[in-house]
Amino acid sequence: MLQYQAAELEILRQACQLRGMIMKTRFYGTAGAIAALAFAGSAFASQIDINTAADGPSGNGEPTIYQIATDPIYGNGTQPLFSPGSIGPSTTQYNNGTWQITGAPASSSALEATYTANFSNGLFGVYDINDPSISLNLLGPGTQNGPNPGRFTDYATLSYNPLTGMFTGKASDGTQNSANFGSNLFGFFLTIGGNTYYSDPSQNGGDKTRMVGFRGLGNADPNASALDSEYLFGWEDGTDNDYQDYVVTVNGIRPVPEPSSIAMFGVGLLMIGFAARRLQKRDV
Repeated sequence: MLQYQAAELEILRQACQLRGMIMKTRFYGTAGAIAALAFAGSAFASQIDINTAADGPSGNGEPTIYQIATDPIYGNGTQPLFSPGSIGPSTTQYNNGTWQITGAPASSSALEATYTANFSNGLFGVYDINDPSISLNLLGPGTQNGPNPGRFTDYATLSYNPLTGMFTGKASDGTQNSANFGSNLFGFFLTIGGNTYYSDPSQNGGDKTRMVGFRGLGNADPNASALDSEYLFGWEDGTDNDYQDYVVTVNGIRPVPEPSSIAMFGVGLLMIGFAARRLQKRDV
């Protein structure tokens, strides 16, 4: 009888140990998957709560950033950048501080609108993420408080030569300038009203996010003109946080994930690998 009880206790002990291993494996696998999935959401900077109440009939009468995005007057003349209803507070924002040109030969940018008292002295361009004092100018000031009438003819291109490491910015009038950023990465800046703001919040006073971005949907949105490598950037030059003071579109670029997000993704992969190895050992 005692031998049977001892055997039953041993079986029970092994069962509990096996259950613990399974639970631990599930935990690491699930935790790893969560960490990896979190990367997908955190690869792009956190969402900004845009204050649309500052605009519209109840505010200053100006259009919100979402209205600018969905009004054909800011698109190609017949189509909006985004279809109505395809962009709003829940739309993923691309507020990254660091960017790079995609496989295309060059990136192109255009000033869509300016809704600020400082519209006549805006200057938009790119800068070296390791030394913001090194920069290239791309777009200049607006000509009115509203849609930019010259957005179809007043644009700029940005190209990168991997052999020389040089970025070259070229305006529609043929004016161009070049600079070496030390890599193929860059950030965006806006100088307006005597202040310079950067796409990287850490470069701004109080770590304030001054630029919010939305990615075009390309063929997934056939009734809109924004390409899937095109981004609409709205800048904030004041304190009302409506992010439509200086609005540009930039095509042929992609965001670079923040270092902390890359680390999180790596941890997620390691945990998934650990879980798979535990399962493999258990099955042997």
